[in-house]
Amino acid sequence: MGPRRRADRGHAAHPRRRAVLSTATDAPLRALERCVADDVPLAPVHAAVGARLRAVAPGRAEAVLPVLPALPAPAREPDAALWVLADFVTGVAVTGTLAPGERITTLRLTLHVVARTSGSLRGVGTLDDVTDGVALSTAVITDDAGRTVARAIGRNAVLADGVAASTWPGAASTWSDPPRAPDGLVLEGAAPDPVAVNHAGVVQGGALASLPARALADVLGGPADEATATFLRAVPVDGRTVHTTTEVEHGGRRLRSARAVLRDDRDRTVLTMTGLRYSGS
Repeated sequence: MGPRRRADRGHAAHPRRRAVLSTATDAPLRALERCVADDVPLAPVHAAVGARLRAVAPGRAEAVLPVLPALPAPAREPDAALWVLADFVTGVAVTGTLAPGERITTLRLTLHVVARTSGSLRGVGTLDDVTDGVALSTAVITDDAGRTVARAIGRNAVLADGVAASTWPGAASTWSDPPRAPDGLVLEGAAPDPVAVNHAGVVQGGALASLPARALADVLGGPADEATATFLRAVPVDGRTVHTTTEVEHGGRRLRSARAVLRDDRDRTVLTMTGLRYSGS
């Protein structure tokens, strides 16, 4: 579905690494274009992990995650990076088509892992459709060699409310040097790291999903080949902790499936995830 509004591209560039991301009357695309032009992070979580927005157009977004140095487990598992990058580009592909005063919230994100790699990741997100205030987008994530390592499907609600005008902060964070591992931003039984937040000031969906994804890996005998996260409640960075419970739904020799539930310290469900792992041997 084509964009509903194209942003004015004649806006003067802001100083490098100092971006005023948006005002209430600005189209979100203009803020995204400035992130690309000035090489500034869109949100603290992107600054922390080095997720750079490289190109943006209505209905399309391209971003990269850098190579990380050798890290101890569980940071060796790349799935956290896949979740963060998938949520980034599927969401931005939608955001680039929004009118002033609109915002999105992630409802569901599915990640299909094709291969695993320890190198840099490139994600390209594409808006597929917007119907009745719900946007569908897809993403393809590739490695340094151009090999597809994952595909993602995002479902986002498009909202126009009083919150939308305040979801863009006035200044971007500076890049972390070196980048931090996405795996360490949300840990079991702990409060999410303050840098894990998106531009709306709540924990980014991909970073949040990485915790139940690791919990599923523990009961499935390895990372899920396919997992779907359903987001039920936003998680602010207010010192409250999060924890996961898991349930094996099928524990066959080749095919295993399980479900994880992420709750806060008030025992409120904030995210559910189902995962599937298949071994052909």
